[in-house]
Amino acid sequence: MASLYKHATKELSINNAKAFIDAINSEDGRNDKSSVILYAVLGQDKEWANEPSPDTTTHNIQTLEYDVKRNFIGGKKINPDDISFVTARIDWEYNTVYSMFRDIELDIYNKNFYVLTDEYNVYKCLYNNNSAASTVKPTGHSQIPFTTSDGYTWKYMYSISLGEARKFLTASYMPVKTLESQGNSVENARQWVVQQAASNGSIDVLEVNAPGFGYVQISDGVVELSTDTTLKLSNAGENPPSPVDNFYNGCSVYIFSGSGAGQLRRIINYEGSSKTLTVNTDFSTPANTDSRVIISPTVTIIGDGSGALAYARVANSGAVANVSVLNTGSHYTRAKAVITANSIHGSGASANVIISPLGGHGADPVKELGADKIMLNVTTKGIEGVSANGNGYIPANTSFRTLSILKDPILKVNSNNSITSEAIANSSNSPTTLSFMTRLVSSYIQMDNNEPVNPIQVGDILTNERNRARAEFGQLEFVTDTSLAILSRDALKNAVQAANGSVVFTRKDETEDDNSFYTIYLNNVESYGKYTPFTKDDILMTSESDVKVAVVERIRGPEANTFSGEVLYTENFEPVERKIDQTEDFKIILDF
Repeated sequence: MASLYKHATKELSINNAKAFIDAINSEDGRNDKSSVILYAVLGQDKEWANEPSPDTTTHNIQTLEYDVKRNFIGGKKINPDDISFVTARIDWEYNTVYSMFRDIELDIYNKNFYVLTDEYNVYKCLYNNNSAASTVKPTGHSQIPFTTSDGYTWKYMYSISLGEARKFLTASYMPVKTLESQGNSVENARQWVVQQAASNGSIDVLEVNAPGFGYVQISDGVVELSTDTTLKLSNAGENPPSPVDNFYNGCSVYIFSGSGAGQLRRIINYEGSSKTLTVNTDFSTPANTDSRVIISPTVTIIGDGSGALAYARVANSGAVANVSVLNTGSHYTRAKAVITANSIHGSGASANVIISPLGGHGADPVKELGADKIMLNVTTKGIEGVSANGNGYIPANTSFRTLSILKDPILKVNSNNSITSEAIANSSNSPTTLSFMTRLVSSYIQMDNNEPVNPIQVGDILTNERNRARAEFGQLEFVTDTSLAILSRDALKNAVQAANGSVVFTRKDETEDDNSFYTIYLNNVESYGKYTPFTKDDILMTSESDVKVAVVERIRGPEANTFSGEVLYTENFEPVERKIDQTEDFKIILDF
């Protein structure tokens, strides 16, 4: 059986990204969950094996579902306004050739067919003047395409606000949005007008692919007399009309200024002696002596839409130089252009019809610019959460080495190891910050001048006397030795194996007047089988000594189930030291 290989379209990636953002924006009902709740989680306070060089990030089950989560410290919730579609940033630069939008382009999303200006305006290039360099920066917020003096045709798409720029604009990416309502900002109001004005299936550009030869043109014809169906031309002007009968039959006449401006008609008869032409359809507004006309080859657009009108412009060489669109029409899904003139002169010209994306240019910037990536922006500053009780606490004066994106953790209220409630994070129960550490309020056994004699330090591995004693008497099920001497010798080591935790942060307890009370935060809290790692009244000791250091007075576990949720992203990096006056600004790309 032959193998069939299929490649997902760009639209699938964009739709997946849209569905992801829609889920983040969702509000959960009383009995159902449709939202996605994300937290940016700081972790890995312990040094790397080759500090400061980070360990290689590995994406296997052990790492993503266990090891990364063990080292979590605290997380900051990612809100809907912390998320944006992004696409590759392409700055407008003087004397640069930009690609133009073509509906038949095979690899359009990898081309530089749009630009961001230094005014934070985004424009799509509809025509690049036969691949000429762009020398005039596009400006303004026009609803309709416009042409600059360098021959480029641009379509204004949207503007990036200063707030959006701060959060989502980087050297490589820029934010993109498609509005569902006008909103309150100036930038959104402009974009909303553009989206509403977009014309589905419009033809904004016809691209000459064969210029042909032998064509003629009157570029600035002067009207001497007119009726509803005739124009008599003056001999004035740069190129006076031909004296040959029928010379312009089959060509088109376009009134580009003066009375009747904007009308395009096909010439069905021309009398050379009087310089009078007859058109196929009455002029709705007759021309007058102030009218100026162009006579050039006829451009006929044939397709399944309606309303598109265009005329050709001829160079001095007799070749068709370009085609100007007068009316973009609408609802085209396929179309072709035919360029014709009098059989006496001109042949061989052809042009490609370029149809807008579904909805029209500017209707859906996210789709039109291929924004299948999402940027998450989250900031942490100094102390997050409440230090007094540990709610959502992320301490300053610590270090971290990983950043992870965690989806839908299971939240819990855990006091003295008694879980009173547990529920998956949703739009109503998810706090701004989450602490993933175990919090021990402990009193030191020995004090000297209001300072602990044996202070617990960041990085220490803690265990407890409860399990040390059990190990010494051979009451831990994984201990198989029967020698009392060996049991005594290995009691501390076995206690650490039975239950341990790594110290992330410690400080004097701010709710107690007793100077012996300290708050100790742990991660990597583990126990063997059914053994409880830490509980109230436990006597703490470090893995390095069986000296009894402190007594646990109160305990509170992590605010989320340690191994719950899905890690969508994780990255290792060199250590970052958190300062109380420091802000960390994270910009994370998710590729769909």
